[in-house]
Amino acid sequence: MGAAGLAAPAARHPLVPRHSHQHQCAAKAGTIQMNEEERRRYLAEYEEEKKKKGISFFPDAIFKDAVVMLIVFIVLVALSYFLGSPLEARANPADATYTPRPEWYFLFVFQLLKYFPGNLEVIGVIVIPAIAVGLLFALPLLDRSPRRHFRDRLGITGVTALVLVGVVGLTVQALRQQVPLSGQEQPDKVAALYTANCAACHGPSLAVPPGVDLHAVIAQGSHEGMPAWGADLSVDEIDALVGFITAPNGWAVFRDECSECHQATDLAELDPFRLRDALDPGFAAHEGLDTPDWSVKLDPSAVTALVNFLIAPDGQRLFAANCATCHGTGVTVSDETEVRSIIMKGGRHRTMPSWAGQLPDEDIVTLARYVVDPATTPEG
Repeated sequence: MGAAGLAAPAARHPLVPRHSHQHQCAAKAGTIQMNEEERRRYLAEYEEEKKKKGISFFPDAIFKDAVVMLIVFIVLVALSYFLGSPLEARANPADATYTPRPEWYFLFVFQLLKYFPGNLEVIGVIVIPAIAVGLLFALPLLDRSPRRHFRDRLGITGVTALVLVGVVGLTVQALRQQVPLSGQEQPDKVAALYTANCAACHGPSLAVPPGVDLHAVIAQGSHEGMPAWGADLSVDEIDALVGFITAPNGWAVFRDECSECHQATDLAELDPFRLRDALDPGFAAHEGLDTPDWSVKLDPSAVTALVNFLIAPDGQRLFAANCATCHGTGVTVSDETEVRSIIMKGGRHRTMPSWAGQLPDEDIVTLARYVVDPATTPEG
């Protein structure tokens, strides 16, 4: 075979003996083997030390937290996009049967507060949540065990289990509690509030002059002998009293019983006593018409509410008929031009319609003036 077919053997230095060269190769192989054993031993020791010290906070722990947060964020965005936010019916200030309830994840607090009525409410609202938050802050000091399995941490595991059982139990109890039906007969709490705080001096009814801020009168007192009720009654209770006194449910009575045949603006021009007489049997204008016996169909409070609604200033009546269902007792806008534009164009709310084609221009002007300053609205 020629020289091209065989590789030449590695050349040995002529001054190095053959046996010395073999010894160096063996020593080199032994060194490589020792280094491999040391490497394996070092890696084993490193892994053991790593388990004792745990992973590094940066970037390992932060990266894992960031990934989990991103997943949760994507899930929340997907739920909002595909399921949306469930909305209830529009707020109705005249509906006293509605029972507000929190979302399911706060139902346990809602149920817990029922066991701390009156002055004890501070325990359920502040004391118990403060203790829970304090325990969370103290957890690194209370649980210093290096073991992670829950069986090796019976104290903390037991307390956590008791808290979870309590939360689930209160939530289930709140869900099972029966909510009163909307048509169920309910006591008139606002009437009882008026009887307890106002009727002794003012009698069963109270006439309020146009332009008077009744809320401020009740809260601050207006004359000698009338105390300021702001410290004894909540803002909601004062608002309820104002609504009871001014009878905002008169629009509901008019809509259900009178609007089929009458326009509110036409009836508002009549004398209040004539309006009340029109509800009596045998009223001349109703002769020959199929009208019900209003003295039977309407109770005295409904009659009073209806008359008060019709004799109210034009702006107040327009607001009660067209705006109060969504906006309650008032709107916080101070510029009359802006209010007029909102009424005509539909405003900044998705469900607020444009009233330009539904109300005459003079009614829109009157309504805007009433919203900005009720005292400047002329009587109807």
